[in-house]
Amino acid sequence: MSMAYKVVYIEDQDTGSVLHDLSQCDLEVVHCHPGTFKETITEVDSHKPDLILMDFRLMPGGGEVNAPAIAQYYRSLSIDEPTLCLPIVLLSNDTKIHGFYDDFTSHDLFDFFIIKENLSENKEKYSLLMKEHIESYKFISALQAKETDLAELLSVPEKLELDIDPRITETLRSKKYQSNVYMASTFIFNNVVKSIGVLIGEDVLSARLGISKASESWDELCSQLKECEYTGIYSGSYRRWWADGVEVWWNETIEETNHLRRFNSEDKLKIICSKLPELKLKKVEGDSKTKTDNFWTICQCSFLPVDPSEAFEIQADLTLMPWLETQYYSYESVRDHDLNDELTDIEKSRYKEIARGN
Repeated sequence: MSMAYKVVYIEDQDTGSVLHDLSQCDLEVVHCHPGTFKETITEVDSHKPDLILMDFRLMPGGGEVNAPAIAQYYRSLSIDEPTLCLPIVLLSNDTKIHGFYDDFTSHDLFDFFIIKENLSENKEKYSLLMKEHIESYKFISALQAKETDLAELLSVPEKLELDIDPRITETLRSKKYQSNVYMASTFIFNNVVKSIGVLIGEDVLSARLGISKASESWDELCSQLKECEYTGIYSGSYRRWWADGVEVWWNETIEETNHLRRFNSEDKLKIICSKLPELKLKKVEGDSKTKTDNFWTICQCSFLPVDPSEAFEIQADLTLMPWLETQYYSYESVRDHDLNDELTDIEKSRYKEIARGN
């Protein structure tokens, strides 16, 4: 990735640590102290930023400058002039930002948000994510200008092209995504890369293969799956595998005709080790209350593997895309973090029964 992207950071308080952290990661960060709305926009534009970073709570004179209003201004500009579309990232001290943030993503304003205290601990991760957004915006913009199919952004392996849910490629071909960089980017980022569905991350991969990530040869096992590793946009920040590709690997490389889902971890470990005896692997474990180890996904709270038949289903968000998988909590997570309200009604009563028996 090319050197020193320019980030304008709009903040009315002390900016020292943020400027310091990001400038260590090849980002040229310019501080913009907010004035009136017009002054703020003029100053941001004078720097020709690649990305705008801003604090959620800005308290300048007159209160007319707030993060959503500025984001709204730039989002609406780019409707007429797609080349003016640029990533906008929210920064906050407030860990309760989730509620606000979900509200604003539904209004199509911010690409992602960062809790301030997480920034210095994970500056490489977040600066990479900013750079990837800048790069991806340019890539999307170039494809849109040439009217190229945006499914190219996903770099689907040829072998899997027919297996991928056609609604994803159809969505990317629709007018709204063909003409708006932010919409295309955020659709892929949130509904393909970050969620469990057509792609899976390392925790889910571990659950499905029945192999612990703490195994000595975990990395070698992952490199065996290179063919189905995701290489499209945002793959630098999020390591993902094509879910269907993992199943193809199981059938072709491990030469097992029965579906992965039919085995428990113990059996999967034996099957993989008999095929790849040079690897030092051990089986993955769930939390202490887990009775079965027919793992397939993870608990959304602890990220430990769960068997969907034993875990508790979370109420689905009705706006979710149809290819995204059901989300679950383990019994321990519901109990320890008081997550009962997030379960579906049927699951609430099942949880109560089990809790009474324990």
